Amino acid sequence: MKYLIILITLLTGFTSHQPSPHPSQINWDSTRNWKIYKLNKFNQVFNIPVDSLQYLSSRRLNDDTMHLMLSGSTNLGATSPLWMGCYMASCQTSTGKIQKIVISVYGGFFFSPADHTYYQIGADIQKDWLEYLSQSYGNIQQPN
Repeated sequence: MKYLIILITLLTGFTSHQPSPHPSQINWDSTRNWKIYKLNKFNQVFNIPVDSLQYLSSRRLNDDTMHLMLSGSTNLGATSPLWMGCYMASCQTSTGKIQKIVISVYGGFFFSPADHTYYQIGADIQKDWLEYLSQSYGNIQQPN
């Protein structure tokens, strides 16, 4: 019995310190240096590594605008929405880490590969969100 109690105590100790399968969610208000990239091919967007983003044509997005638009976003949980086109963006977290973000062209949602989570933009600003991203994407200058 004594050995059983020790075994249970050890196992409980090991399992309670295991890392979460999904890191904690990103605090969008603390992000900065937002960019949108001139890449919208679905397979490439999801497969390109974060350290390769620096080689792509991009345009800065206004941090305050992004904070405002993301402030009402909600976690979609286990939902896997239907994609119909995408933009690729990135931001820098409060720790300085660059995060890739994949944004739906039509659905008002985005995916954060860093925390494996889908987020929905507030319904009241989805139109403004999509227009802002479309305009920003269209204004990306291609290198000569």
